[in-house]
Amino acid sequence: MEVVLKVTLRPLRSFTMAQPSKAEIQSMTKEPIEVLDDLADQVADEFEAYRQPDEFKDVSLVIENSDEERPTLIVHVDREDAESLADRIDEFLREHGARTERERHSATDVRVLATVD
Repeated sequence: MEVVLKVTLRPLRSFTMAQPSKAEIQSMTKEPIEVLDDLADQVADEFEAYRQPDEFKDVSLVIENSDEERPTLIVHVDREDAESLADRIDEFLREHGARTERERHSATDVRVLATVD
């Protein structure tokens, strides 16, 4: 008795696993303070028009690290219509993997606080 097997090859559907974002990859390999430092550099580059060296800066950056487990990037917006620029900065930070909160001290004084895991 002879048994013949017929094999039909069909291409498998390709599937992709969710790829981690650049910020997620960075946070896996770097300390939060290093990730925030890189993020501060990116914010400085993206919003350099508001950070002219010879003038009063509309956007100031500070990394507050008194809590070693949860350092915070503080982006201080101090200008007329600060809220709209803070919106843009907030969106930029979230797109780059940060969690954000805001502090509004006046119409011209808004702070965006960013943290990462």
